[in-house]
Amino acid sequence: MKRTFLVLAAIVCLFIVGQSVNAQNQNFSMVNNTGMILVDVFISPSASDNWGSDVIPKDMILDGETFDFTFTGIDPEHCSWDILFTADDGNKYYMRGVDLCSITTITLSR
Repeated sequence: MKRTFLVLAAIVCLFIVGQSVNAQNQNFSMVNNTGMILVDVFISPSASDNWGSDVIPKDMILDGETFDFTFTGIDPEHCSWDILFTADDGNKYYMRGVDLCSITTITLSR
């Protein structure tokens, strides 16, 4: 079950890159410009009550690093996703209802 923790909306800036993104492509890049290390990232359909597993295949995303997320076997009509990331300060940050059919890059910043 998703729990609501401290939400710091000011830390997250979305930059929409490429207006003609194919609706069948939910893949995106996440740029970490937070000044923190991201230790966990969870991506879940907005309609889901479960986060599932951490999707970072390595231990962390360093500050200044870009990580590419690739989806396989996903319904091409499913565009609304929630993203949860945990920073090395122990705080959890949420982005809800992110339209991954129209966004190709998400830049996290302070």
